[in-house]
Amino acid sequence: MKKVVLLRTKPYSVLCYEALFRWLLPHLRENKILQDEFASYRAGYRGERNADYILSTYPHKNAYIFQGIRLKVGPFHFQIDTLLVTPKFILILEIKNLKGELEYNPKTQQLIQIDGDQKKGQKNPILQAETQKRHLTLWLQQSGFPPMPIETVGVSTNPSSILSYKDETTMPIKFVQLESLPTILDQLYESYAKGIFDSTTIRKLNKKLLRDNTPHKPDLMNQFNIKDHHLIKGIACNECEIFPIQYKNRKWKCPKCGWEDPKAHEQKILDYFLLYEPTITNRACRELLQIKSPKVARRLLYSMNLEHSGRNYSRKYHSPPLEKFPQDSFVSIGKRSIFND
Repeated sequence: MKKVVLLRTKPYSVLCYEALFRWLLPHLRENKILQDEFASYRAGYRGERNADYILSTYPHKNAYIFQGIRLKVGPFHFQIDTLLVTPKFILILEIKNLKGELEYNPKTQQLIQIDGDQKKGQKNPILQAETQKRHLTLWLQQSGFPPMPIETVGVSTNPSSILSYKDETTMPIKFVQLESLPTILDQLYESYAKGIFDSTTIRKLNKKLLRDNTPHKPDLMNQFNIKDHHLIKGIACNECEIFPIQYKNRKWKCPKCGWEDPKAHEQKILDYFLLYEPTITNRACRELLQIKSPKVARRLLYSMNLEHSGRNYSRKYHSPPLEKFPQDSFVSIGKRSIFND
């Protein structure tokens, strides 16, 4: 039996960048720093999804999978790409989606990426996983759980990458290509002859992990010092990018090309939650959508079935949780994504 207890969704790091690119004036979307940062986060997410697929096809024995879990120990948070909880052991996977040739040196503990003429150092997935192991060990201790064996593996998920070890080593291979992951899992299950934890302990651990999971949302507006004059006002046309488009007869319509969408406000409001505040008022909504009527703003907010608090003019509408954000959202310039997949 296997069960994905925490299902991976598109992370805030990707959603927030998508929102930012939708809001930026077209010429500012060409900023290389922003594009490189976004491309890195999106590549990481794709790599994690690749690993999710391989794990989904493996015949786990009473395993529980937590995809992209973030926990707090002391004043700091730590994030694990994929966590497997079994009655025999816990497994931490640190996932890398890097192209080109990857050369790992066990002596210097360095990972070098060679991509064409470029050669640069990358974070060591083995050391990263071991750091997460120390954090998780402390978290388990502080949460009142008995000592548990924790294994770590770094996984390269890019199918075109070439992974090599610079020097021969007698140390266990802990950074492998994705295709080798099932073999590693076989070896781990065989090395632990019998279960250590009973079902009650596993159930309590799973509940505690879910309860303590705290996804990180970056503050891109402050991080990049983005001001109002850098941003599109109102809703932009999805076809010709004219803004703001107008709301008439209960639908949004572009005055230039005639593009229509009755729900164009939904993405704009969700983007507001990602880039600014976790709540929005009727007044803020009117300013955001460039409309004048409080009645229309109230109807549009109600149509999204958002949780709300307060009454009358003090009412606030709340952001949905991470898993409720659209998973098929994208950054558009006309009809195309800003980055080709």
